[in-house]
Amino acid sequence: MPDLALDHAHRIVARGRAAATEAGLNAVFAILDSGAHLVAFSRMDGAWLASNELAIAKARTSVMFQAPSEALNAPLQVGEPVPHFDHIHAGGLLLMGGGLPLFGEDGVLIGAIGVSGGTPEQDAALARAAAA
Repeated sequence: MPDLALDHAHRIVARGRAAATEAGLNAVFAILDSGAHLVAFSRMDGAWLASNELAIAKARTSVMFQAPSEALNAPLQVGEPVPHFDHIHAGGLLLMGGGLPLFGEDGVLIGAIGVSGGTPEQDAALARAAAA
């Protein structure tokens, strides 16, 4: 199974923290491996305590579906079935911006990043900046 090394996770977090500082945000960053286990976690001073669980849930969502968390939150369509999950539940998934899967050079999933601290759009932008 591909591995997400701790040093790699720390570099991702450092890029995310720099982007958050530049944007004037205090955010939380969670890095999970491909088995959805926590590898690295960082809460910036002043970040909301609630963001701890939200960042982890966004990362878990991206690992489980191998997709950005906001891509799974399709708007409701009249006459179409409602998705059976739309918020955090017992499985710890969260379908809003801020979760991004991480892939190795070979294209295989190695984990995900979850970010919380701003709007879902801001969190998604921070996740992309961190993963770049």
